[in-house]
Amino acid sequence: MSGSLQSPCDNLPSGNYHGRIIEQSEKSNQIIVLIKDRLFRLIMEETVKLPMGSLISFKVNLDKKLEKIKIKNSTLNFEANGDIFRWIKLTKKPSRMEFIQTRHQIIRGIRKWFDQQNFIETETPLLVSAPSPEAQLFPVKTDKGYLITSPEYQMKRLLVGGFDKIFQITRCFRDDENSPQHNPEFTMLEWYRTYQPLEKLMNDIEQFVLHLSDSVKSNLLSKKIPLPPWPRKSVSSLFKKHIGIKLDGYETANELRKKAELSGYEKLFHDLPDISKLTDSLAYEQTFFRLWNYIQNRFSKSTPVFVFDWPLPLASLARKNSMRQEFAERVELYVNCMELANGFAELTDPIEQRRRFEQDLKNRKSEGRETVPLDNKFLKSIEHGLPECSGMALGIDRLIMWLCGTDNIQDVICFTEDEV
Repeated sequence: MSGSLQSPCDNLPSGNYHGRIIEQSEKSNQIIVLIKDRLFRLIMEETVKLPMGSLISFKVNLDKKLEKIKIKNSTLNFEANGDIFRWIKLTKKPSRMEFIQTRHQIIRGIRKWFDQQNFIETETPLLVSAPSPEAQLFPVKTDKGYLITSPEYQMKRLLVGGFDKIFQITRCFRDDENSPQHNPEFTMLEWYRTYQPLEKLMNDIEQFVLHLSDSVKSNLLSKKIPLPPWPRKSVSSLFKKHIGIKLDGYETANELRKKAELSGYEKLFHDLPDISKLTDSLAYEQTFFRLWNYIQNRFSKSTPVFVFDWPLPLASLARKNSMRQEFAERVELYVNCMELANGFAELTDPIEQRRRFEQDLKNRKSEGRETVPLDNKFLKSIEHGLPECSGMALGIDRLIMWLCGTDNIQDVICFTEDEV
């Protein structure tokens, strides 16, 4: 084990402790003990052979020596990728355990902020009969239904029933999403306000992040979080600035591609699959995001940026902008080149909502993906009258990544998909 100890062990003050034996010197009475995620080099009062990996209880006396050692077991299996070392780092970098301890404080702080704003915390089902039909999502199917990709539909049904300020911190599931920024199972914060504009929810994010920066006591928390207000940029302004395209919002996929080629960005489409057999809306989406992925890496490297007014084909469940009807009242928050939050001034028209769902099913079929049932209970609910409202969904894991300055989601969750 000695070759893996890349940092000096800390001094341990006198007192009673529990830990695990990591290393014992054969020529002296020194041992190295792991306590939580830190290593301590200690001296025994007398030399006693201790099985490596053993869980022990002991006392450190005023002379900084061990006494009253009690061995709890005699584990000999030291797997480099096993659970003994999974949440620690034998380097000067922060341990995964420290990230998870900070995560606890952040989630507690979020709940406290929403409580102070008189929100009600809701708990809606993880298992539902019908998932979101959006073509880009891969819902997880079970023998009794689907795991949620978002709690959105059930939370909106609560709004129909008279709730006005609700939030939820819940697990969500999206298959086929695995990268340093993704895990198929992740934690979502979602909240809604009735009769409030989308700008109010953008302010919510600024304010609870400010609250977290003041209240969370952790060495990991970034000291460089900018004070609000954070920049607001329209999608069309970012297209104009970064690739010289005037985005009108009503272009077809072919028209958008021609604009990109005229601006010298035809290389972004060199490996784009044939979209001629896709629906018009799905073809537009795939063409748009080839350009957007390029743009995104150029405006969101450090400062959080709210991006608003998305082209209507990308409206999802957002309503049209009353002033610019070729765009939707949708906003996304970006930081460190990743999407952190996605919010809508919510669509309340049940006829348009059903039309969009049916279009989603056509999109899934055109891309060869499995069809899914529509959530008719949700559609029936909004026929009763969904109040004007705004909603926001924010990835908790990514928020913690940003606040703690790490670019790998594995650091901030207890287990990734391949660890269970």
